[in-house]
Amino acid sequence: MSTYRNRCLVAIVALAVAAPLALFLQFDVPEPSTADVLKEIPTELGPWTMVSERGPSEEERQILETDAILTRTYTRGEPPQCDLSVVFARDNRRVAHPPEICYKGSGWMVEKRDVIEFPVEGRPFRANRLLLLRGNARLLVLYWYRAGETSTANYLAMQWQIIKSHLVRRGSSSALCRVSAISAAPENDEDVVATLREFAGVAIPAVNQVVH
Repeated sequence: MSTYRNRCLVAIVALAVAAPLALFLQFDVPEPSTADVLKEIPTELGPWTMVSERGPSEEERQILETDAILTRTYTRGEPPQCDLSVVFARDNRRVAHPPEICYKGSGWMVEKRDVIEFPVEGRPFRANRLLLLRGNARLLVLYWYRAGETSTANYLAMQWQIIKSHLVRRGSSSALCRVSAISAAPENDEDVVATLREFAGVAIPAVNQVVH
C-alpha cells in the first residue's frame, strides 16, 4: 500500500509540473495575421513625418512567423532620417529575438553594444544600443522588446514575462521594436544617438498604444 501511495504522489507531482508546460506549449503557436494592428501606428509622430514604408518580404514572413512587420522611414526635415521597425505577434514569442543575428546575416559587424537610458514621457526608459559597421557605412540602432504591456531591454526578462502570462492561462503578445539611423562619420555618432533618443521618445508611446 505504501508503494502505491508513493507512486500516486510521484504521478501527482509529475502532472503538476507537466500541466503548466503543456499549457505553455499550447499557447506558443502563431495566430492568424495581425498585420493590420501595426497600421494604427501614426504616420506623424510629433515633429516626425513618414516618408516611406517597406512591406515585409516573403522570406521575412517565413522566418519571423508573422505578417505584422512594419518598417518605416521618418523625417523632421533635416538629416538624419530615422527608421522605425516593429515585428509583432500574439502568442508567438519567437518573433522577438536579438536583432544582431539578422544584422550579421546582412553583412553588418557589431562594433559596439550596450544599454542606455533616456526619458520617455517623463519616465526612464532602457534600450539596447548597437553600433554596426559594413564597409564604410555606420548604422546606429536602439532596440527593445515588448511583452504584453511591458517594455524591456532584456531579452530574458521579456521571455519570462511571456511565460508567466501563459502559466496563468493568459496569452501574451511579443514584439521587437527598434529605431535606427545612418551616421556619416565617427564624429557624428553621438549626435545621431541623440536624434534617435528624441525620435524614440515620441515613437515609443505611439507603438505602446497598439502593441500590447
